[in-house]
Amino acid sequence: MLEMTKHLYILSEGELDEMFYERLAERVTGFTFMQDEEFRLRHGANWKTAMASARLLISRFKHWQEKQDIAVIVAVDNDRASGHPGGRSYPKPLPKPDQSKAPRYEALQQMLFAALGSDPSRWPVKVALAVPVEMIESWVLLLLNPQREELPPFSQASQGLARLYYGKVPPPQLKDLRDEEVKARGVDRMQLFWDAAEQPLEPAMAASESLRMFVEQLQGWR
Repeated sequence: MLEMTKHLYILSEGELDEMFYERLAERVTGFTFMQDEEFRLRHGANWKTAMASARLLISRFKHWQEKQDIAVIVAVDNDRASGHPGGRSYPKPLPKPDQSKAPRYEALQQMLFAALGSDPSRWPVKVALAVPVEMIESWVLLLLNPQREELPPFSQASQGLARLYYGKVPPPQLKDLRDEEVKARGVDRMQLFWDAAEQPLEPAMAASESLRMFVEQLQGWR
């Protein structure tokens, strides 16, 4: 019988994301996490403030010497930032605002190493980085259909950056495709995310390096 990790901090953009990441963590680790709101943390989408919140959260644990019954998921959408080890290439250059984004995954890694040390096996808490390429919807869509064609990079077709990249009439983007799935399945978004988190993981991991990296970190919690 696996040891219970009693508390789980999830730094994410909201309730949908929190539910999705917690369910994946339960499936991969076999742990049961307590529903203690004191140990729940949500945050908005801004990268700078999300990074500051992640640093503040991790700072709570850096002085502990003994291992704790606490696990942490830091979830940040990559949003086309360069330098992700699970990143992808695109048929043509991304718009200039995207080209200037600093690597996010590396920044999170370096923050963890600076706070907790370079050896994760010695950290007092378990930590996993959820950094989807490009957004959480990428993982949801691939879990539901790992055989789908290559996913688009932007949030919505109506987005200005999408029009800069594609022209006046962009094809459906990630949240558009998510909404198409919601309509086709006759469910709400919460149910869609739950259904995605219940799918076999290996096919989607083969299609998404960033998802594989996250799942392997969760496996390390065991």
